[in-house]
Amino acid sequence: MNVNEAKEYLSRREIPQLMESLLTGLMYYRPEDPIEYMESCLKKARELGGTEKVRWDTFVGQEKKSLPPLNGGQSRRSFFRNVLPDRYECLPPIHQFSIESDSDLSETAELIEEYEVFDPSRPRPKVILIIGGPGSGKGTQSLKIAERYGFEYVSVGELLRKKMIHNATSNRKWSLIARIITNGELAPQETTITEIKQKIMKLPDASGIVIDGFPRDVAQALSFEDQICTPDLVVFLACSNQRLKERLEKRAEQQGRPDDNPKATERRLANFKQNTVPLVKYFQEKGLIVTLDADRDEEEVFSDISMMVDNKLFPTKEPVAGPSELDLNVLADSTSLTDVPTRFDEQAIEEEEELQASGYEEPIAECE
Repeated sequence: MNVNEAKEYLSRREIPQLMESLLTGLMYYRPEDPIEYMESCLKKARELGGTEKVRWDTFVGQEKKSLPPLNGGQSRRSFFRNVLPDRYECLPPIHQFSIESDSDLSETAELIEEYEVFDPSRPRPKVILIIGGPGSGKGTQSLKIAERYGFEYVSVGELLRKKMIHNATSNRKWSLIARIITNGELAPQETTITEIKQKIMKLPDASGIVIDGFPRDVAQALSFEDQICTPDLVVFLACSNQRLKERLEKRAEQQGRPDDNPKATERRLANFKQNTVPLVKYFQEKGLIVTLDADRDEEEVFSDISMMVDNKLFPTKEPVAGPSELDLNVLADSTSLTDVPTRFDEQAIEEEEELQASGYEEPIAECE
């Protein structure tokens, strides 16, 4: 079975939706016996009629409490018995979206899927994905690339954070997502892809788009290619675990992001370590990725990225001698995915106040 056949099977059987719903329930409840919990979820899915009936929050219970009765039996009689008119006029029904059925969100997603993300009558903009561990400098380098080439900058973490800020207190779904992200887990894939599509569709005149912090795993990569496009270039910023921790601690002191708390940081680093090798290998097999040592001064890193972008996306001149890429086999065999030797002969320099200089925050684990 090739990749396309596998993708077609998963899509036809609604497997991504089922897995997302299971993960949402697991991250929300954190059961002592996850196998027993998943068995009960699968039983519920079968009772509902199969995977096509499963939504992102199917396995997240909704606690409902009955209102207390009115005192003195007042529920049986009207307070306005003597003042109501003899004749009533029915008002038209109010169209109400149910947060429990998530119909409003699903309708929006379905409408987006009906249309092309990019205008088919115009050249598709070049798409660059910047991936790496939390604190690897993705936001800083993405902004620099966008500015150098006149591309649009899209921070997936920023998209999700804005939604959380505006909706977490009034929207059940975003309240759950906020809780998941604060615990250092990935935001639901369907939600993240929808937010990216909505953002891209607002950039019809873009000649290029730099997407910061996405995808985080192979499933997200497949979903991005299926619903949006195959990227023109993927840049992986490799950085030592120690340096990542130092940068995250510094950022937590300066910015106070909810996903930079110690527990979430450890979880995000664990997720990154678990998902990195399969994700990098996937893009390597497609010939789309370059891997660079980000454990250096940000200007040195940016210089190397620029040479790679020039060579791969604008090959109008003789190729510029760029940096050597890190070997994935070395990554896989290393005790730490990011503590790897490189062919760069410079010493790693403390990264300057990159987040303050950029004015942007790096994306959360979703988002990280």
